[in-house]
Amino acid sequence: MSSEQNAIKEEHPYRCPFISEPMKIDGLLNEPAWQRAKPLSFIVPVTFENVVSKTEARLLWDREYLYVGFKAYDKDIWSYYTERDDPTCHEDVLEVFFKTDPQQEPYYNFEINALGTVYDAYNLRRQLAGGGHRWSQWNCEGLEVGVHIEGTLNNPEDEDEYWQLEVAIPFADLPGLKGNIPKPGDEWLFHLGRYDYSVYLPEGVELSSCARLSEVQFHRYEDWLPLRFEK
Repeated sequence: MSSEQNAIKEEHPYRCPFISEPMKIDGLLNEPAWQRAKPLSFIVPVTFENVVSKTEARLLWDREYLYVGFKAYDKDIWSYYTERDDPTCHEDVLEVFFKTDPQQEPYYNFEINALGTVYDAYNLRRQLAGGGHRWSQWNCEGLEVGVHIEGTLNNPEDEDEYWQLEVAIPFADLPGLKGNIPKPGDEWLFHLGRYDYSVYLPEGVELSSCARLSEVQFHRYEDWLPLRFEK
């Protein structure tokens, strides 16, 4: 990916390029297609300050998947949870949130740690009617995840460089789409988030997002960005 200096901080909407070439979901992000997508950079919620731990992300799509690629700079990379729907947000984690219909309540979130452990949820209501544990009983069965780490996982005594996450989310496994796929010109709402817990951070933790969140709340879809599917 290009440097953080070239990353866009916000764009309305984010234009997601269509691709036809095959993608290998291994976390390396070395397919040429990734360079067709504009990078998103992350900021701190509410204050919109620059982050200490920088993150870049890009999105692509084809007729089967929405692809999300992250590069998360991190001096202290760690994760221990290994079971599906473990509370990965309590460790180093990268997150994908989106609503396929901006006017309707249901939305999805995927929270994936540096081991590639997945928490996924199809939220029919926000913070109501049972909440996270109830909605995480849904699993996106065809989800593909790849992680690449430059550093030493789970060793706080050395300095790491970064970790990369590559995610392929199958449209066929999103119940709200009812078997349909996006068409060029369709718009969703989305945001990408990160929890970084580190011995090198002044407060020990930093939350960041590609959206200008007015509250420290990743589920606040009122502040998410439009995602436009391009041809």
